[in-house]
Amino acid sequence: MRQLEQRDGSPASFELFKAGVIVNLFIFLGGVFLKYVIGIDLGTSSVKAILVNREGAIGGECSKPYPLIQEKSGYSEQDPELWVKQTTAAIQELLHTSGISGDEVEGLSFSGQMHGLVLLNEEHRVIRNAILWNDTRTTNQCVEIKRVLGKRLLEITRNPALEGFTLPKLLWVRSMNRNSLLRLMSCCFRRITSASA
Repeated sequence: MRQLEQRDGSPASFELFKAGVIVNLFIFLGGVFLKYVIGIDLGTSSVKAILVNREGAIGGECSKPYPLIQEKSGYSEQDPELWVKQTTAAIQELLHTSGISGDEVEGLSFSGQMHGLVLLNEEHRVIRNAILWNDTRTTNQCVEIKRVLGKRLLEITRNPALEGFTLPKLLWVRSMNRNSLLRLMSCCFRRITSASA
């Protein structure tokens, strides 16, 4: 869906998102819908959320934007705290406008962009802005990975070293943002899967 997403959250991409949530929830829940489920898509420019009942009817939908941070050419970052803030606001708006109680929601489905690197300290607090999938600052790190690992990289991972992947981003942080690396306790990725109560 990432390829079809448009900056303005156009209805065409939102319709595809809604259809995908309904199908994925149906499959995930073994063909049995719960009372209500909420589908959440953490996109590159906004979070989109829908409320679906057990018959698959849409009970509400909304989108909440968050900005890209592009300090230099090739940089693409976001503040992970805004993902949480805007997702919370979207869920609250869905429940408010639909008149549905949170107690009636029995499942959540998450989707989103992949390869967004989020660095956390030992208190699980965000250290710096997330480096997104479409960030291209790590060309030098990719060259170094290829130089050091050669053909072994493809043999092990079945993937080449690409700018949007995680290892080049971590190597960039090590070389260019050492203060963040010194405080690093763990890293997590933006991609989440479904859950139900």
